[in-house]
Amino acid sequence: MKAKLLIVLIISILLIQSCKQNSKNKTTNHRYFDKSLSDTIATEKLTAITDEEYLQYGARVAFINDKADTIIPFGKYAYFGTDTLEFYANVIEYPNDSTYGRLIAIDKNQNILFDIVMFDNGPEYFNEELTRVLRNGKMGFANKFGQVVIPCKYNFAQWFENGKAKVTYNATVSSDSEGHQQVKSKEWFLIDKKGNKIK
Repeated sequence: MKAKLLIVLIISILLIQSCKQNSKNKTTNHRYFDKSLSDTIATEKLTAITDEEYLQYGARVAFINDKADTIIPFGKYAYFGTDTLEFYANVIEYPNDSTYGRLIAIDKNQNILFDIVMFDNGPEYFNEELTRVLRNGKMGFANKFGQVVIPCKYNFAQWFENGKAKVTYNATVSSDSEGHQQVKSKEWFLIDKKGNKIK
């Protein structure tokens, strides 16, 4: 029971930090990896395992192949919803000081693809085959292969609906008393699924 309460507390802290980062439009200088077309061909799938009692958000995680060989070892990441790594996995960075770090997406070679956008206490869902992602505080869109197909250059973006998404280069993001985001901008415009501006 104590372990479950600890996990809930950790996720709550991460959510609060995530909201704070968005409200400040924090700019960082992280490096990211761009997946090539060849990375869209499925090879082996990796399975998430833990050395803790349950595989739950915040638990130490490793990924093994079907021969039980460890491909991604324990010690670097905590579980964040990916049971099977086919193209990429959502994980919590687990630095050496034993505190939780960034919410990131990694490939099988542990390349960081992007930072995760939060929705309903977990990684955001896909809408019309795309999901919103972050790179150095800017928002864009990735596909199911983990490829960033619309560059992360917007201050804020909304989901795709009917082939269109509302985006802005200038937004004010704040949180209400219940932790829900409030996004305001006077400069919204629409883009298509190729990132082209719709007139």
